[in-house]
Amino acid sequence: MESAESSGSPTGGQPAGPQVDKGAPKGGNTKKYVFMVVFPFVLVMMLVGIYAGSMHAPTPRDLPVAVTGTAAQAQPLADSLNATGGSPVEVRVVATADEARQLVHDREIAGALALPAQGSDDGAVLYTAQAAGAAQVQMVQSVFQPVADAQQLTLEQQDIAPLPASDGMGVTTLFTAIGWMLAGYMLVTVLTSGAPELLPLRRLVPLLAGWSALVSALVWVIVGPLIGAIDGHVLPVLGLGWLSVFAVGLGQTLFARLLGPLAVVPGIALFMFLGVPASNIMMSIHSVPGFFGFLHHVLPLPAAGETLRSILYFGGDGVGPHLLVLAAWAVAGLALTAGIDLLRRRTSRGPDEAADTPSSSPAGSPGAQGALTSA
Repeated sequence: MESAESSGSPTGGQPAGPQVDKGAPKGGNTKKYVFMVVFPFVLVMMLVGIYAGSMHAPTPRDLPVAVTGTAAQAQPLADSLNATGGSPVEVRVVATADEARQLVHDREIAGALALPAQGSDDGAVLYTAQAAGAAQVQMVQSVFQPVADAQQLTLEQQDIAPLPASDGMGVTTLFTAIGWMLAGYMLVTVLTSGAPELLPLRRLVPLLAGWSALVSALVWVIVGPLIGAIDGHVLPVLGLGWLSVFAVGLGQTLFARLLGPLAVVPGIALFMFLGVPASNIMMSIHSVPGFFGFLHHVLPLPAAGETLRSILYFGGDGVGPHLLVLAAWAVAGLALTAGIDLLRRRTSRGPDEAADTPSSSPAGSPGAQGALTSA
């Protein structure tokens, strides 16, 4: 009886209870709790700092506009506006009103003022494109309305690319692009912490491709048939959605390879926090700090948003450079991740690797038996 009781107690008769791992580092929990507090703090500060810092006081800076009219009218006005302190506008003189309208449609300029002939009772005409950004149109109006008032001219506004009634604020492109960014970013982020066995490229790439197709289709159903914010352009929108989700997913995969769980910080910063003010959709890129002008040409969110806007409202003009940005993120993410994986496999091979192969184990050894069993 005594031996039975003793064998049932791991401490020789003392009741069994929770065992404390005395070898565990005492600072482990402290580091975990510090991370749990610091991580959301950093994200909140990034969100507030980037959004408020970039968009709290929008003022035009080097806003590209044009003036057309006789040489005696247009050139002095352009010189006067270009000499304004702080360089709010960058004015060019164009020969005809047709040329001015085309430049606005091609989004090479934000707006153009066509002056009436000298001695004419006609008013001035202001060409803008609402679909290129409502905030940008307001800035163009704030530049040229005082000019018209000073010359006692009535100012007629002509919208080269009006927004449809289904998207009067012009925000559909931004929120659709944000949805694509989140889809690519979140899938890899969740897999990194919850299912790392799916992160090898041979598993992740087909999974991400299928996920991108699914999300692209669902987003189109929401903004198209369900809400009615987008009409038509089904195949281009579906293709753009797939490429956007896929590119962001591969970009986030690269960050995950380099930083592990900490990859959420650069991912959300580049794909969301910095991407929104650099998108040129909610606010003109000419009204935020100059650094965002550079980001506008390299980040996925501006590329996806500008491409979608071009498809919907400008007949697809100018999509080439933006599609190249998305393709570059996809190719770079895939190639660099594959390179990192290959380098790690090579550096992880040590002198003990040969002992793990079946040929180096005796036929009856446990190693050989394990290899046969696993096979």
